[in-house]
Amino acid sequence: MRSSAARAYSLLFFFSGATGLVYELLWVRILYQTFGSTIQSITTVVAAYMGGLGLGAWLLGRKADRHPRPAALYGWLEIAIGAFGLASPFVLSLAHRVYIGTAGTFALGSAASVALRFGLAALVLLVPTTLMGGTLPALTKGFMGVERDRLQTSLGRLYALNTLGAVVGTALAGFFLIERVGIHPSLYATAALNLTLGAAALALARPLEPSPVAPSPTARSSDRTRRVALTLLAVTAFASLLDEIAWTRVLVMVVGGSTYAFTLVLLVFLLGIGLGSAIVARRSPARPPPVADAALAQGITGAGAALLLAFFAALPLFVIRVFQHPGFDAIERLGLMGLAVGAVVLIPAVGMGLSFPLLADLAAPRDAARGADVGVAYALNTLGSIAGAVLTGFVLVVTLGTETTLRLGLVINGVAALVLAALAARGVAEGSAEHRALRLRVLAAGGLGSIALGAAFGASGWSSRLIDLGPTIYARDPMSPAALQGFLAHRGARQLAFREGWNATVSVWEGLTGRTLRVNGKVDASDQGDMDTQIMLGLAPAAARPEATSALVIGFGSGVTTRVLADVPGMQRVRVVEIEPAVLSMSGLFARVNDSVLRRPTVSAMVDDARSALQLRRDLFDVIVSEPSNPWVAGVATLYTPEFFRIVQSRLAPGGVFSQWVQLYQLPLPVVAGIVRNVRAVFPHVEVWFSSSLDLMILGSDRPLTYDRAWIGRLLTPGTGLGELSREWLGIDSVGDHFGRHLLDENGVAQLAERGTLTHRDDRPELEFVAARRFLDPEWDSHVFDSLMALEVRVGGHPGTSPVLLARAMTAPRVPSTVGPILMAAHRAQPDNPVWLARVARMRFAAGDTAFVDSVLPALLRSHHPEALLFAAALAGRRGDQRARVALLREVVTRGGDTAEAEAGLAGAAAHAGDWRGTVTALRLALAGGPGSYRHPFPAGSLHDPLTGLALTGPPRLADSVLAVAAHAHPGWTTPYELRAAVALREGRCDDAVTQFQALTEFGIEVADAPDRLWHCRSGARR
Repeated sequence: MRSSAARAYSLLFFFSGATGLVYELLWVRILYQTFGSTIQSITTVVAAYMGGLGLGAWLLGRKADRHPRPAALYGWLEIAIGAFGLASPFVLSLAHRVYIGTAGTFALGSAASVALRFGLAALVLLVPTTLMGGTLPALTKGFMGVERDRLQTSLGRLYALNTLGAVVGTALAGFFLIERVGIHPSLYATAALNLTLGAAALALARPLEPSPVAPSPTARSSDRTRRVALTLLAVTAFASLLDEIAWTRVLVMVVGGSTYAFTLVLLVFLLGIGLGSAIVARRSPARPPPVADAALAQGITGAGAALLLAFFAALPLFVIRVFQHPGFDAIERLGLMGLAVGAVVLIPAVGMGLSFPLLADLAAPRDAARGADVGVAYALNTLGSIAGAVLTGFVLVVTLGTETTLRLGLVINGVAALVLAALAARGVAEGSAEHRALRLRVLAAGGLGSIALGAAFGASGWSSRLIDLGPTIYARDPMSPAALQGFLAHRGARQLAFREGWNATVSVWEGLTGRTLRVNGKVDASDQGDMDTQIMLGLAPAAARPEATSALVIGFGSGVTTRVLADVPGMQRVRVVEIEPAVLSMSGLFARVNDSVLRRPTVSAMVDDARSALQLRRDLFDVIVSEPSNPWVAGVATLYTPEFFRIVQSRLAPGGVFSQWVQLYQLPLPVVAGIVRNVRAVFPHVEVWFSSSLDLMILGSDRPLTYDRAWIGRLLTPGTGLGELSREWLGIDSVGDHFGRHLLDENGVAQLAERGTLTHRDDRPELEFVAARRFLDPEWDSHVFDSLMALEVRVGGHPGTSPVLLARAMTAPRVPSTVGPILMAAHRAQPDNPVWLARVARMRFAAGDTAFVDSVLPALLRSHHPEALLFAAALAGRRGDQRARVALLREVVTRGGDTAEAEAGLAGAAAHAGDWRGTVTALRLALAGGPGSYRHPFPAGSLHDPLTGLALTGPPRLADSVLAVAAHAHPGWTTPYELRAAVALREGRCDDAVTQFQALTEFGIEVADAPDRLWHCRSGARR
């Protein structure tokens, strides 16, 4: 092909690569809306897509050899792709109806459902992907004509341009088209571009030129080399997909799981492949068969991939530095995240890009220039990729873990490099010109391959503690060096479980503040800090739907919301839809708060994507609760579109209530308003409730939301499971208290919806991108909740229905309030209520206003209210009046106040006086009375001093018995382990001390002088 025509076709093929990736990302999104985004759905769609590419390469490569104008064939392929692109929305819609109708009607099980998804995906994608797969061999044939020696450079050039075009397509779709233009308009625009490319290709097409030189028989490569190359085309492609999936799983844990993170990984991966192929394109056709070059390419891939094992510990540090830098905005942070991704992915991806055209050249016979040979190479490469995607996603990561999976990839690349290096050196006479030409490359390939194998078997692995940090979420504030080291070590928390599941990495951590469930490094549930939200998500809709008998929960989390609904009187059926099986497997670790709810006969759980599950099952429910993760997490925003809300509505019984969780952190008011507007577009009656100033419950129904106080009274009956949860964690003592968490009525919701600027629907999922950028922003609007309250006041309502009920919902005993206006409004409404006076005094004292506290102290004492007395006791202790403090604490106990805090204070006084039995008695009562709930907080700070005094100077047996009780009651509290070690050393029980020190290491705590203390203990024992 003439150079001018070659340049024109190169440009066309570059744009063709861009359209191919745009199509893939758009079609995959549409199919996910039908099939769901589970690993089964993702893998079946990807396998069907790749399968079509491989089939097209194999079939159409042969046709290119018979075609007089292969470049014209390429043009017709582009036109056919564009025609399908125009028709694809209709075809995909038809596939949606077939899937929902078939799977729903016949109630297909998991295996049958996966088979149907694959069959439909293959049927829909087979035509366009087969056409796409044929473009590379067709155009390669057009470039090399009948000159076999031009195969390698032609293939390298075209593969590089097409892949670099795919980089542009990835960036366009991931950063612009889907958010700003929409999926369907982008499809039509892409199809138009394909038609234009095809017309241009046809206009430029010319017949093949005859070869000026006959093929040289001396350039023939051995059959053994061809067989090895054909094998490695599949095997190394398997390793490439293995690496890509494993890298993505690791990087999402470090840089965050937003849609931008996935786009960056794909973009850098394709960039590396394109650059590698471009290097091959510059290789001289006159050089001998590239066995040594292929060996070097595999060595670069393996050694580059090994860098992740060597430098993984530096990645979280880099991310922390980026997010703690005050001058970086969202775009700059995103760019620096791209650098972190590039440090992991780029070098091995360049090696992968080098490998394909080199191996394809080795695999092709050297006696003729055939497009069929390119097609066979591409088909084998695609088959290996399919196997890599399926086995890695379904088997390897889940059974071996990501790290071991990556090591397997290193073994494949290392062995491939050594095998090819041996082939390159085989039969080469030492000292010959060929030996001198090959020596450096063969030695480099062997050395790099050996490095890959050495790293696979010898490199130290990363700790699951380090990978589970969530640095983009939890390390944004400046830290001292000591604080940074503590964060990196998870100091004060231990990992109870860590499981790499099909769709996400799930772990459970335990510390002083209880247990937390992490998904991809982000806390999504807990047994303390999130209890108010987890309870309200179930309680709010249950209170609005009297006599509910059926409920569905989207997202299991800790299982508390499921338990709340299962505890509703008369509830007969609760179904849980959870996308990640590993989350369900962690349920037992939260049995204290979820009451082993999955074991109840009325509760069932299914593993599926919410959209798929709701569309396939025809059951109706009285209550549906959706509690997904934050909208910035990739894939979650699909559960906030009007289309999804219509699916939910179709599964609600008449008068049923839908509850949608919305997290306010990092979401501005117009975005929150847009979400509410989407709910209101489907449900005519909408209200907003809250659990905290950062968490909302949007309630929607087809009927006005009315509340039967008698029914709510039944829900909150003292002594019942739901009644006790509400009392302990929400502070609800009466039916009226429930309404303290009512934020917006229908009038307020209507006003809020008018402020929505967000366009978020299936075809244009703007929320997914807006939320991802807000997640990257260094600052976020912390006054959204205040704006919502002001909005309710503006329409004539009152948040919480009254100042007093609102204050009861938003303030807590023993915690200085951060919502001063709300607290002051309650105090003004009930000036004689000692609770409000005590909380105002605590707030003012924390702000340094001691004069005000002194002025109201007599009134607090005269009230004899336990909360007022407890604050007065704390004040007396700070001022050194221990006698008054003890007297006040005793009165708190007598009047039924916060027993745990009061007894902890009494224990401190007894320890100070050397009354160890009194200390022990008070400590046991404090430990029993402070489970760590809203109503009964755990007084860790007040317990520390009496426990320390008892352990260091009190009777060792008494001390150890109390510390054992403390460790059992609060296993995430590290103080008992430290002090039990001290008691054991006092008694010469050195091995017991070792046990306690080892327990502390599980919490990331290394006691610096532990070796010396143990040495002295053992020395004393020997004497």
